[in-house]
Amino acid sequence: MIQHKAHITSDAGDIIGYAGDYCIQTLSSPELIKDEWVALQRENTACIYQNYDWIRIACQTLEKNNSILIVTGRLNNKLHFILPLVTEDGLSKTLRWIGGTHANICSGIFSEEFLKSEATDVMPAALKVIGKYVSGIVKTQLHNQPFTLKSYKNPMLSLPQQPSVNSMYDMDLRDGMDAILDQGSGKRKRKLWRKQNRVAESMGGYDLVSPATHADILEAIDEFIVLKGKRLTDMGIQNIFSDKKTIDFFIQMAVTPPIESGHLFKIYQLKIQNKTRAMYALGIDGDYCQAYVNAVEYDEFSDHSPGEMILYAMIEQLIADGYAKFDLGVGDERYKRSWCPGKHPLFDTNIPLSASAYPIIFGLKAKNTVKRYVRNNPELWTRLKKIRKAKASLFNKK
Repeated sequence: MIQHKAHITSDAGDIIGYAGDYCIQTLSSPELIKDEWVALQRENTACIYQNYDWIRIACQTLEKNNSILIVTGRLNNKLHFILPLVTEDGLSKTLRWIGGTHANICSGIFSEEFLKSEATDVMPAALKVIGKYVSGIVKTQLHNQPFTLKSYKNPMLSLPQQPSVNSMYDMDLRDGMDAILDQGSGKRKRKLWRKQNRVAESMGGYDLVSPATHADILEAIDEFIVLKGKRLTDMGIQNIFSDKKTIDFFIQMAVTPPIESGHLFKIYQLKIQNKTRAMYALGIDGDYCQAYVNAVEYDEFSDHSPGEMILYAMIEQLIADGYAKFDLGVGDERYKRSWCPGKHPLFDTNIPLSASAYPIIFGLKAKNTVKRYVRNNPELWTRLKKIRKAKASLFNKK
């Protein structure tokens, strides 16, 4: 094994070891390699959740109480990969992707040269180096990873993995609205759209708006927090959108212009009688759109499926604006299966980095297996949601 220690001249971060010929360094902030990070993301091998702007803002908000552990791999002083990680303390230390549950699709950022090499020994060696560097009981929980990156095999597949609870759903916008509708339930969608338009017209018409001013953006985020919080409470689901760190994250994402083209957090609102009936927030990277979050108002218009209506109107708008792909994000929902012909499985990497973490990982894998079985069984999943909603209803009445 050749170790190119003499060729490493970067002052960014501490050298903690070598994975084959790759020098492994750690960083406490993405700003330390801003230019290199942006150059690497231009190779378009990762999702928007790994872009420099997204990671920087997440570090300053969502992760401000955790220890940032950005891991880089260099060969002959050239940056070939970034693993944007964070260490979360507890009874054991968890090494996970920056952003946690707010990052729908997760991966490292790799140079195309590294992906072409199909090296299978670098990631396992890199994780061993990290395991020696981080003290205590340490485990990895690296969730929602795609199997391919820019048509190349994801290097993280060289590590032990298990199928994720979640899958990803996307659609191709390039052939237009008719092509999308004809892929599934087109007749029903067109009929529903016409009916929704008639009802909306009787109420004064509808508008699909995207707030642009600072004040309008803040107002829209406030609306989202209220709408989403109410729905999650009614469903008996933990509200991960209510804490100040998350709200600060959304605000900074929405008002910060990205270094590259696109939008970090572009909000769409379906308004009828000047009232928001449904909302979406997207991340837009080049010609690719990724749905972050959505919310619906439950009122007199709810019976007319405002969530479906905003999707229809928004897809038409994205097509008109020239975008190529629209990803509805992770999670198995009926509307995603209805709109998206593409269902893409994801995988998780749950492995112990210290001997004491083996029992914890065994329990975690067993739990995820049960969750995946329930999610993939429509009858059980429907029954569980009904039970959860009923429990929430009883609790909310107290």
